Amino acid sequence: MKIKTFTLTAAAVLAAAIGSASLAHEDARKTELFKPGVGYAGERAEPTADLAARVPLYEGLGSRSYEITTRSPRAQAYFDQGLKLAWGFNHAEARRAFREAQRLDPSCAMCFWGEAFVLGSNINDAMHDEAIAPAFEAITQAMALKDEATPKEQALIEALAKRYAADSSADRAALDRAWADAIRTVAQRYPRDADIQVLYADALMNLQPWDYWEADGTTPKGYAADIVATLERALAVAPGHPAAAHLYIHAVEASATPERAEPHANALRGAMPGAGHLTHMPAHIYSRVGRYQDSLAVNRDAIAADERMLEAMGDAASPLYRFGYYPHNVHFLLMAAQMTGAKDDVLASAEKLDAITSDEVSAELGWAQAIKTAPYSAHAQFAEPEAILALNDPGDQFPFVKGYWHYARGVAFARLGRVDEALAEAAALDELYTNADLDGLEAQYVPARTLLEIAKHIVEARVEQARQDYPAAEHHLQEAIALEDTIAYMEPPYWYYPVRQTLGAVQLQDGRAQEAIATFRQALKKQPKNGWALWGLLQAQQQVGDASARQTEREFRRVWLGDNTLLSLDRL
Repeated sequence: MKIKTFTLTAAAVLAAAIGSASLAHEDARKTELFKPGVGYAGERAEPTADLAARVPLYEGLGSRSYEITTRSPRAQAYFDQGLKLAWGFNHAEARRAFREAQRLDPSCAMCFWGEAFVLGSNINDAMHDEAIAPAFEAITQAMALKDEATPKEQALIEALAKRYAADSSADRAALDRAWADAIRTVAQRYPRDADIQVLYADALMNLQPWDYWEADGTTPKGYAADIVATLERALAVAPGHPAAAHLYIHAVEASATPERAEPHANALRGAMPGAGHLTHMPAHIYSRVGRYQDSLAVNRDAIAADERMLEAMGDAASPLYRFGYYPHNVHFLLMAAQMTGAKDDVLASAEKLDAITSDEVSAELGWAQAIKTAPYSAHAQFAEPEAILALNDPGDQFPFVKGYWHYARGVAFARLGRVDEALAEAAALDELYTNADLDGLEAQYVPARTLLEIAKHIVEARVEQARQDYPAAEHHLQEAIALEDTIAYMEPPYWYYPVRQTLGAVQLQDGRAQEAIATFRQALKKQPKNGWALWGLLQAQQQVGDASARQTEREFRRVWLGDNTLLSLDRL
């Protein structure tokens, strides 16, 4: 595997945006794309009129329309497209649609409202400093035109005006709270307008992005109870509403009961096949409930949709979408394939990630480095040792990524019985997490040191497993599990499989099948219906004559897509 570099002409823009972003999310722990509170160059603030004019009307965005006051049917169509793309987190392309709607009907107040809306914060991207002036200009124009709008539109425009100020030094967090307060009033006035309910929930989510549940997964934090209730109200009024389903999935996926979103994930599946991110979104729930084959399917569709969209957008595509949301879908597909043993999909996805990630972007963005590690963990689990050892050294530019290269090599050497060489790779990992400069990643909420320390302990455990010193292997695995349990929720998980799966295998090898059964069940609680852990559980149950082995075998056969030759205790 050769790590490729993708040429990024927008790198300078990207770096500037990172440096100047308004940290509206500074209290958040994380985001879907691994970097909370930091604005990307995803939504450039200066699309020219001719760029806006070239935006097509895309197919596959569904038939839903939000009727606004306009003299132009095509302006209505572009407004609808902008709103749909915004709900699919393609904010840069949404802005181009709203700009085209403005060109078609310069008197359309809501067309300017739409542009102002997408220039603001969202749960994955703080507002950019360079967006402040155009957002204020757009909402000012909407306010100037609102007398011709309906009372509902006037209420939306006046509420959004609370979010922006002419003064670029104005407190962004206070402005976002003012918007949330204002849209709450509008939502109370129009309880049967699902889109307004979604706007209110979205405003609240932006006040605490990706931080909705206490550690028990049942106690809501901050506004989370109101967020969930508001989205459930929207879904009751408009079943299958794509935006409500999207945000509801995000609101509950980290909770102890993600299955409550399963019907809405099912409804979202295929609802907007032209919107890659929305096509992918059911996978957030499917993976949490163990529907990995469904996750594979929706991510394949999402990748295809994104590739069509990126081709259509060309140079207008935002770096955030090209190097964030699109690789995220490939990463998700890889994870689902790993859980089902689909080796060909795993290795193909690993190669694809190499091709679509960028060293230039990875130098700036933590999430990009997190994605770049995935091919090495994929090879560690699925490739033959000789193939792993043939992987190119990724170099020293990204110590975190290089750590995963050492990890894969350590696993390979242990499997070959070359324990001294495996321990040398563990020592290299120790050197990296102890001395490498990982502060930038840690500041971006990527737990890089913890992950590299987990990797070191697992390599050491694999060495002891090869030596058949199972108590020593268990010691290292317990250390890794203690670290793994400190990592906050993320999808795909920061560490790619439950370490208890390996502990169960070691306990089984040590003749402690009953303990192994309990350990495998714990692993399955963390990742339900994980094929590897199901197989391990089956081996332990069969060893003690447990009658539930038949049910476990049925579950395993439903999940497993791989070759059974992959299945051995030293791979769990």
